[in-house]
Amino acid sequence: MSRRQQVLVALGLLTGLAVAWWWWRRDPAPPTTPAVATRPKPTAEAPGRSGSAGDVPSVPLRVMIDADPRGELRLEGMVIDADDKPVAGVTVVLGANPPRSVTTGEDGGFEFDALVGRPYTLVARGDAGIAGPVTAKLTATSEPVVLHLRPASKVRVAVVDAKGTAVDGATVELRGIDDQRATTTAGQATFATVVPGSYQVAAWARGRARALQWLQVGVGVSEATLTLVDGARVSGTVLDDKGAPVAGARVVYSGASDWSAQGDERRDAVMSQADGSFAFEALPAGSFRFVANHDQLAQGTSTLITLDGTNERTGVTITLTAGAAIRGRVLDANQQPVASARVRIGVASTAAAMLAAPPRQAFTDASGVFEIAAMPRRELVAVAIHETAASPSVKVDATRGDVAGVTLMLDVTGTIAGVVVDPTGQPIEGVQVSAGPNFRDPGANPDMSQWRLRGFPQELTDAAGRFTLTGLAPGSYLVNAMRPQAASRGRRGFGEGVAAQTGRTDLKLVLQPEGAVRGKVVFADGTAPAAYTVSIGMTSQSFARDAFELDALAPGRAELAVRGPSFQPRVVEVVIEGGKTVDVGTITVEQGRGLAGIVTVDGRPVPNAKVYAGKMIFGSGSSSSAQFGPMGRGTKEATTAADGTFALSGFLGGDLTIVAEEPTIGRSRSLRVPSQMPGQTELTLELQPFGALAGILRQSGKPAEGVFVTAQSTTTPGALYNVASGPDGSYRFDRLAPDSYKVSATLGMPMTGMKFYSKQVEVVSGKETVVDLTVEPGTVTLVITAMPGAGQLGVANVWLTSGEIAPATAAELALRMAALGPGASQWVIIRNGEPARFAEVATGRYTACVVPFPSEVKGMAAMGYAERHGDELHAFCKQLTVSAAPATQSAEVPVEIPAKIEEPPPPGAGSGSGSATP
Repeated sequence: MSRRQQVLVALGLLTGLAVAWWWWRRDPAPPTTPAVATRPKPTAEAPGRSGSAGDVPSVPLRVMIDADPRGELRLEGMVIDADDKPVAGVTVVLGANPPRSVTTGEDGGFEFDALVGRPYTLVARGDAGIAGPVTAKLTATSEPVVLHLRPASKVRVAVVDAKGTAVDGATVELRGIDDQRATTTAGQATFATVVPGSYQVAAWARGRARALQWLQVGVGVSEATLTLVDGARVSGTVLDDKGAPVAGARVVYSGASDWSAQGDERRDAVMSQADGSFAFEALPAGSFRFVANHDQLAQGTSTLITLDGTNERTGVTITLTAGAAIRGRVLDANQQPVASARVRIGVASTAAAMLAAPPRQAFTDASGVFEIAAMPRRELVAVAIHETAASPSVKVDATRGDVAGVTLMLDVTGTIAGVVVDPTGQPIEGVQVSAGPNFRDPGANPDMSQWRLRGFPQELTDAAGRFTLTGLAPGSYLVNAMRPQAASRGRRGFGEGVAAQTGRTDLKLVLQPEGAVRGKVVFADGTAPAAYTVSIGMTSQSFARDAFELDALAPGRAELAVRGPSFQPRVVEVVIEGGKTVDVGTITVEQGRGLAGIVTVDGRPVPNAKVYAGKMIFGSGSSSSAQFGPMGRGTKEATTAADGTFALSGFLGGDLTIVAEEPTIGRSRSLRVPSQMPGQTELTLELQPFGALAGILRQSGKPAEGVFVTAQSTTTPGALYNVASGPDGSYRFDRLAPDSYKVSATLGMPMTGMKFYSKQVEVVSGKETVVDLTVEPGTVTLVITAMPGAGQLGVANVWLTSGEIAPATAAELALRMAALGPGASQWVIIRNGEPARFAEVATGRYTACVVPFPSEVKGMAAMGYAERHGDELHAFCKQLTVSAAPATQSAEVPVEIPAKIEEPPPPGAGSGSGSATP
């Protein structure tokens, strides 16, 4: 997985009511490959070290990789259509490094040779459709892989310049689980056969800066528009720690404020020359770090560099320090050497373990020996993974340089085995089975740095439906199974899995036949919205006609949500039936609440400004649109007309936040718009020149890397902006409206606890404000138990914040916490009445607040419910004092479980419980 995907997913952990586990399971991006034990000298055509490891889903779990070694194994398979007939002429792509592809023969067969034993991911595409992604663990006894073709998705990309004019002849790349390239004609590029999943779209043309954008591709047609802006040349030098030039280093840029601008090391890097010089011909305005990798030296990163996009920038310096070579052997339980074992070495766990320097990976040779050079001289941790077992994590102290004699014993032999069957008990072949941390266990506190290092085990069921997940440490896991059709539809992670302990060999997973749902979306007058999306859980698909259909859905009761830019969201409860298509009938939507007005600067209207409005606006350090996926799906946006006017519609009641920006002019202060505020269609949003905010983040007295920093207005907390600290602890927001902000260092994840260390700062137009942040943990563990007067507590948000507040609702809680300014706070999401545990709490006065959901609202439904009814959810708070002792303290907060607010029936034509057809 690339850094751009890391940032996208990890930032989702910060937001609103989203449970990290749900977000993590949304759409595992298939892996590419591990690294080679002896690293070849890079060339201009070399693939570099950027990619994903063979068993890593789409959480921020990047592993640095080199070219694959040559092995002795062969992976064979066949591509078949919906009638189980072989299909010739299909391109099959193997997730190797570099990727490899072949074309199926007349018998639909394909093969890849010279492979090593480990997991590989495959996708297929051709005129008849797409297949995959499927991850298969290759061993000497592996069975052939069968890829089932399904209708393909399509991606249309428009490329325009800053004035909105189409750019002809631009190069467009679709980067992700499958890479494709096209050239624009009349500003348009079309990819006709695309496997659903997470992608980065890149576009460039001569003399313009490269544009990058994330895109979640679902079934049907997905669209993206990329704007190419002018850029300026940036040049510099790569040096070693003695000041000598370094040739052959691969240099790539990494956006510090606009974190969508993450260059890909394999596709976007430049090579340093004999004198150490490197140059990028055109980079846009913004803040960047430049990262260099070399075979013999540890990775180096420049200081944070701010560009204006107009004037050439010279003198960028990247210093590569002496690296450490880690050498050792991998042995089995009988002290015998193990060949072709994967060895991963990464920086020892930190508070920012999910975003700091990624692990490296290599293979052992025939004697079980491994060597990984150019590792940072830091405290490291190593692990070995083989098809039969894994090793414990072994600490490696590389602070003084090379380390030899590291022994990794393959004695972690835990397994979970079982069978996948259909409801009649018949085994199902080719099902993807995977295991992940069991957050359902109230006592679970999974070390995500270990999951990052080891990866997430996956296996395909054999002809008897059997699977075995190996190399598992003792503990509880959630085991998931998914049919190939769901994977090829981007439906990965719909279910929550079955809990199983290590050592279980009789796990039986019953997969119901997948179902589908269809219906129509219209306004009361019978006309259809121009565009809308239909979502069930994390499954979302766009439509541009009145009729819709979603297939490959897991059976069960679910909420079907319809959203669009011009109408209120609608929710319909539906029961998905296996093997049937449920018709929900006609869903009539209404325009609902509207916002309108004008965007001005110095009293003059501003055309082509972007206006964003919603319950919560999620932004980066440069834009109010941060591509948060489901986290920002309630935000609507519009572009102002020539006279500066705008109109937005389709909002529900409750408080909204609205903000306008134009990248060359500035941004308005975010405005809070309550339901009853007069003049909501006569708003004036005055742009003011941007201010910048920067600083250094420290933890334990040292710069902290990879920690998220958030900024939100203390008066209007409905807009949240996010960046991440670099290796030197620096962070920067390039573009903020002048305002008072609560700036927070953010650590952790909701299911295990998030911590916020905050300061308050004034950002002034045209100036850079500097504020340093410090992570200052305490020593007390505080356990908060929500005590309902009646009923069973289900999902609830629990906050702990320094200071004393007394909010009545969840909306008021957000306002009061933002207004508190400096201090510390924590947040966790609890389920099924479990207590909330807050670690590292400092002494002082605090407020604990619990926001319970109705007991009927479970799982992913909580996100949608909070979007629709968050203003009506009550907050139950209690003031308390944390003293220096004892080490663990507790408190109880009385709560009342709210009644569920039933969704009103759609107006006009019926909402239709519909009929089910096989």
